[in-house]
Amino acid sequence: MASVGQSSELQSVIALVKTMTNAQLKDILRSEGLAVSGVKASLQIRIINFIERLNQGGDLERYDHLRRVVYATAHRSIPQSLSSHQYRSPSANHSMPTQHQPMPLSAPMTSHGLTSGRLIFKESPFYTVLQQLTSTVECKVREQTRDSVELRVVLNQDVTSRLQADPNLRVMVYCAADTGLNQYTKSDIAFPHQVELKANLDEVKANLRGLKNKPGTTRPADVTEYIRKKPGYPNHIVMTYALTTKKFLVLVNLVQRHPVEELVAELKLRKIISKEQVLREMKSRADDTDIVATSSVMSLKCPLSTLRITVPCRSLLCTHNQCFDAYSFLQLQEQAPTWSCPVCSKATSFESLQIDQYVDDILHSTSPDIEQVVVEPDGRWSNPKADSTSEAGGVTPESDDDDLIEIKELGNTPIKQESLPATSLSLQRTPIQSREPSSTSSAARLSTNKRPASQVIDLTGSDDDNDDDSPVRPPKRPALNLLNRSISRQGFHNSYNNHLVNGRTAPLVSQTSSESPSQSGGYGA
Repeated sequence: MASVGQSSELQSVIALVKTMTNAQLKDILRSEGLAVSGVKASLQIRIINFIERLNQGGDLERYDHLRRVVYATAHRSIPQSLSSHQYRSPSANHSMPTQHQPMPLSAPMTSHGLTSGRLIFKESPFYTVLQQLTSTVECKVREQTRDSVELRVVLNQDVTSRLQADPNLRVMVYCAADTGLNQYTKSDIAFPHQVELKANLDEVKANLRGLKNKPGTTRPADVTEYIRKKPGYPNHIVMTYALTTKKFLVLVNLVQRHPVEELVAELKLRKIISKEQVLREMKSRADDTDIVATSSVMSLKCPLSTLRITVPCRSLLCTHNQCFDAYSFLQLQEQAPTWSCPVCSKATSFESLQIDQYVDDILHSTSPDIEQVVVEPDGRWSNPKADSTSEAGGVTPESDDDDLIEIKELGNTPIKQESLPATSLSLQRTPIQSREPSSTSSAARLSTNKRPASQVIDLTGSDDDNDDDSPVRPPKRPALNLLNRSISRQGFHNSYNNHLVNGRTAPLVSQTSSESPSQSGGYGA
């Protein structure tokens, strides 16, 4: 069985064959004396099968010759007189890897399918690249069409055993845009906008875009679950893309994943922001004459999860005392690594995060239902719930006296309401014998804002009066003296009661009886 270096080298040659034109494929076939008829797919399959037969048959000299022909054809510099009996095996000091040289982590590639130098990605605290499993393949510009590149992953026995034993050992697809400086700078993970990834004909469900207009927020595509974990099994990973205006570089890496729990445990083992340091900084700001220091409210809830903070942390670059929860922050960065402080939006990193002992002490000194504390400029803090007292509820006591009735005049909204004596707002219960004769008398007795008590209605008016001929009732007169009105009304009540007791049927008329019923407001029938 071929070694890992030889398998990776074979996959590089096959991937390069798939990027060639028909003319290049025919040149390779002619150099080996093979048929040149058929469509492009037939030419590719014919060359690939021939290469695999040479590799598996142990004919290393012809295999090495054909490999050099493929690379030379890709460079468009294949000599016309090149033939199998003229070509010699490459020297040991050649930069191109041979069957006696192990594949480097990033193999040199041509502009038609291989990188021109080492491809390095920006470090992430969530992943550590252990080994490159495939060569780096170039995705050409396709502004109006679509294209596909294939990566073949062949695992050896050691890698297969480790993948089966360690769930945090993952196989991931890395991709980056070709900027021309990839071999000198660290690249962000970036996939084409229109892209589809398949592993062993299964569609890979992964977010390959990241956040809009924020480079570096894309994660590598995890294809571990789609890979056949068998030694020597050829796993095919195909990336189909379209409508690209720049080239991309793609490869497959074996990485060690670091879960959030592991990173939080690492934070706890680091040097912390001590309580004394925080108090010293707060006192220094309070003593500054150019700054007016006042008490502030510190929230004990994480601004990301809106839950109470469990592990308070913040960046060393931040000047605020407000912290955020380490679990929530790292979980968010694992999904979309923006690495910005959720409080002040400053750029941060995992290396700059530290646990704040001052806030941690507050969290352990308060009950879980406390959401915020008041912090003084000198560092002293207090619990607002413990200092506040419960306010008495404004409940109106119920009255047991059913005889007190409050009457409001309908249709007459007062302009200004003032506190009045109790006699003006309530009436005493009328004796039983005075309730039955007339409901009109009750209405006159219950009204508090109608007219002075001296104006009395004739209850024995003629029934023959034509209501249509009666004049329009004049506007209501305002009450000028509520106290005098109540006294006059009491006198009216006494006289009316005497009238009922004596049994007289003559109409009861007030001292100002010269007014007709229609002029007095029309309270009769």
